[in-house]
Amino acid sequence: MKTWISYLAATAFGLAATLVFGESSFFQQATYTVTAVLVQLGGFILIPLVFFSFSAGIASLRKDGKGCTFARTTVFWSVFSTLLLVLSAAAVFRFLPLPFPASSSAGTDPGTFSSVGLQSFSTFLGHLTIVNPFYTLVKADDFLLPVIIIAFFLGWFLKPNVEIIRPAYVVMNSFSETFFRLARAWAQCGAIFLFFISSHWLISVAKEGTVFVMLPFLMILGLGVLLALFVILPLLLAIFSLFSVNPYRILYRMLAPALAGMFTGSIFFTTPTTMSLARQNLSVQKRVSGTAIPLYTLIGRGGSALVSTLATLTMIYSATGSVPEDMILLTIALASALFSFVSPLYVGFEVFFITTLTLNFLKIDLYGAHMSMVALMPILNGVGILIDTYVASFGAAYTCSRMGVLVKTPHRDIV
Repeated sequence: MKTWISYLAATAFGLAATLVFGESSFFQQATYTVTAVLVQLGGFILIPLVFFSFSAGIASLRKDGKGCTFARTTVFWSVFSTLLLVLSAAAVFRFLPLPFPASSSAGTDPGTFSSVGLQSFSTFLGHLTIVNPFYTLVKADDFLLPVIIIAFFLGWFLKPNVEIIRPAYVVMNSFSETFFRLARAWAQCGAIFLFFISSHWLISVAKEGTVFVMLPFLMILGLGVLLALFVILPLLLAIFSLFSVNPYRILYRMLAPALAGMFTGSIFFTTPTTMSLARQNLSVQKRVSGTAIPLYTLIGRGGSALVSTLATLTMIYSATGSVPEDMILLTIALASALFSFVSPLYVGFEVFFITTLTLNFLKIDLYGAHMSMVALMPILNGVGILIDTYVASFGAAYTCSRMGVLVKTPHRDIV
């Protein structure tokens, strides 16, 4: 069974199980425990996968002289897609201004998350301090950048331009292939995982009573998602690839990691599946999948920025009762885009992180109203990661198309 079908079926079974057993404390504890273990396990798979695939990918790109094309397209897609997504969010709010709902976490002391602010940049610098590369690889369970830096330099000098280096290049490429096989098995088993994960997500959302009175906000959020997935990203890919790629095939072929991201809210859990299925379902070369997609976990966070922009604007509307001026809308959107590039510092709270920094940077005091976001993070961050997953998938396809190495995968051959 194709993964996009099995993941949808797992979600449906998770909904059915929640409706039947959702009140059971045993079922709630079981889904919570299994979800916590699986999310951590996804990170354990991601670190060695990125280390070996990124090193081998950089060496291969240098060997064939494709490094400049790769770097140019990856950075361009990250920046341009993020800007368009946040601007589209501002436009949606401009024409459909709706308030942000008050949740059960409203009134929580903002000091609870006081580390989200200037201290975050100290944390960022601390992550970049690589005292021992091997220790860094073992401890990189909450931020991927140190692993990518180490893998980049290893891959840079792994270029097989002399005979003595070729065996090391072959070994690294073999390890990369091994972990891609592991990632494929992880993706194929993901439907089983998603049953427990989606059940836990549904229980968490149901416990938050706000969800039943936040339909106006869900409407504007859903409109933003539809605009991003069916207009912005497909149009960008079609234009930038010179209409050589059908963008709408990507939407259903990469539905599995998108659903995984939606229900976990964790880019770490989702990325191994994204890397594997981008290669299998989109015919993205292994060296591109192994390099571009990990980079997008850091700099391709337009989805989280979009959700943050909508959340910030709707909260301001709730507090003031008026729609901000167009220049303020633009400033908030651009600030959200800027801070999205450091949002991986807080995996699982990216949207809250971006919103808090945006409010602090622009000196907008909502008197703790932004704490309403905390109880709604399963929805807000989940939607952000869902779009981020598609940003990475579309971006990898774009890079391959510009490198001239993208081929069409028949439907019968997709996983």
